[in-house]
Amino acid sequence: MKLTFLTWHRSRTWAAIAVLTLAATAVVATPAWATPAGLNGRIAFKGYLDADRSTGAIFTIRADGTSVRQITRPEPGAVDDQPDWSPDGSLIAFRRCAPDTPCAIYTVRPNGSHLRRLSPPCDTTTPENPCVDEAEVAFMPDGHRVVFTRASGRVRDFPGGDSWIEHSDIVIRDLTGRHTRVVVRSRPFSGDNIEVVASPDGRYLAFQRANSPLSEPAGGLAVFVVRTDGSHLRRITPWALRAGDHPDWSPDGRWILFRSNVDQDFLNSQLYTVRPDGSRIRQITHVNADTMLLSSSFSPDGTGITYAQTGDNDQPDIFTARADGTAVLQVTHTPLWESAPDWGPALP
Repeated sequence: MKLTFLTWHRSRTWAAIAVLTLAATAVVATPAWATPAGLNGRIAFKGYLDADRSTGAIFTIRADGTSVRQITRPEPGAVDDQPDWSPDGSLIAFRRCAPDTPCAIYTVRPNGSHLRRLSPPCDTTTPENPCVDEAEVAFMPDGHRVVFTRASGRVRDFPGGDSWIEHSDIVIRDLTGRHTRVVVRSRPFSGDNIEVVASPDGRYLAFQRANSPLSEPAGGLAVFVVRTDGSHLRRITPWALRAGDHPDWSPDGRWILFRSNVDQDFLNSQLYTVRPDGSRIRQITHVNADTMLLSSSFSPDGTGITYAQTGDNDQPDIFTARADGTAVLQVTHTPLWESAPDWGPALP
């Protein structure tokens, strides 16, 4: 199975952390969001700052391609990614990943102020307080909590070069950081539960499941839905579609938007929608097989979508279209990679 970027990053990160943790142990003798309903506002996205894609920041832009703003300013080598607007547009949540450290989740105001880390502090030299990788954050509809994926434990290598983390859980936490609840707890080394988003009514979560060689079907990829109390887990896309990449719930709760073939380096992919019960799957894009197509989201009024695909200079740019995939417009035109758009609400 080809690893997604997140799986590859986690494997690389956690392999390094495992080495540090084991060394410390020897010393002491003891490892996409839902679009809020309303009028359409600015689009948040990840933009790389260099051609090597070593450093990435969060930007926002108007849907007509004007008034681009850089919101975060990470240290060199860190990548801020997968932004998600709060329902009232007052905050943007995102993940920050830096070399040889676990990813962490943050919030920031749309003007770039009040940057705040929601993940607990990490110290790889303290085995009594092991570090965890927290990523793929999205707001709950109440705006006071976020849902995210948490990876922890050892890294196990499988034949063929695949590496999998021991635990990949879906977690809800309030913005104070004092109240954390695990919704889905994975079996050890069974696969990744990632890229989670809440339904508009807050009763359900949709996420991408990537099976390890220990699960059936081995290497399977699909979108799943589960209640926020952890019950009624069900798969809603066929394994054959190899679906996921930050599924997004429509503002009216009737559709889930997702991408196919998420393990094929962004190629041979299309965007689809499906009912939350798994019915009425329909393809809404028809790009060429050699066009890079990346993650997407609905507009707040439900009439449009935004997504990333190959644009100028053979690099991904941000696009918009109607919800049925027609009337495509290119929003960004830069020589650098831009992706992970989330369409936010209009602000007062």
